[in-house]
Amino acid sequence: MKAAPLPRDPKQRDASWSQGLSPSAFPTRHVDVSRVRLDEPARAGSEASVLFSDEIARAGRFHFEKDRIRFSRCRFAHRMPLADYLAIPATEIRFEYLTSGKPQLAAEQNPRAVQFNVSHSSNMAQIAVGNAHRLGVDIEEIRADVDTTTLGERFFSLRERAALRVLPHHLRMPGLFACWTAKEAFLKATGDGLLFPLAEFSVTTHPDLDPEREEVNGNTDARKQWFPADLRVCRCYRATVALERSHSRLEIYAWN
Repeated sequence: MKAAPLPRDPKQRDASWSQGLSPSAFPTRHVDVSRVRLDEPARAGSEASVLFSDEIARAGRFHFEKDRIRFSRCRFAHRMPLADYLAIPATEIRFEYLTSGKPQLAAEQNPRAVQFNVSHSSNMAQIAVGNAHRLGVDIEEIRADVDTTTLGERFFSLRERAALRVLPHHLRMPGLFACWTAKEAFLKATGDGLLFPLAEFSVTTHPDLDPEREEVNGNTDARKQWFPADLRVCRCYRATVALERSHSRLEIYAWN
């Protein structure tokens, strides 16, 4: 079951999620982002039917049933569109891992250089798929119990901390999550993970502004390579995708 995607410029904030099980075309000149609800079953097939034995074993190690279900549905949801792009059964897809832990497709299965990234938080996941150019995605559930000051002082740059402090009180919580998801999406795109300290680069903190990578160790020219885009998921979540080039177009889907 497919649906016509909605083209978006990466800097366009408002998003309407086209309903569709999977995108219809190989993402040569665009990036597909799918929103997946992990509290709802997949529309077709069984999660267990496409997971590898190590994934099933990993799911079984979760203490809570809800976490096992979320893990299985997330793995199922990102195998299915990759199978469409690669034109191979989902059960045959194999992953390799960078030193940072970032997954990528096995080289012999990926002649067209598909790039993908997955993030999930609570009952929601985001899956981004593109071609050749690196990308990363992060989603976080906005929680009221987070201490914005402590978290900001521990992980954010001096520039970001100063920007958060001058935000009106009601914007500090959404500002913190806007900042956090933009930073995480960038790190996931580069594949550096924790190898690149969070405090050594700055992104936009105002939750109502388009996200930008403002500087890296004081170098403002470094931001030109990367283009983060805000993804409007729902009121309780914040999500950002980071793209390596400015002309990538986003096509966004509600997977279930």
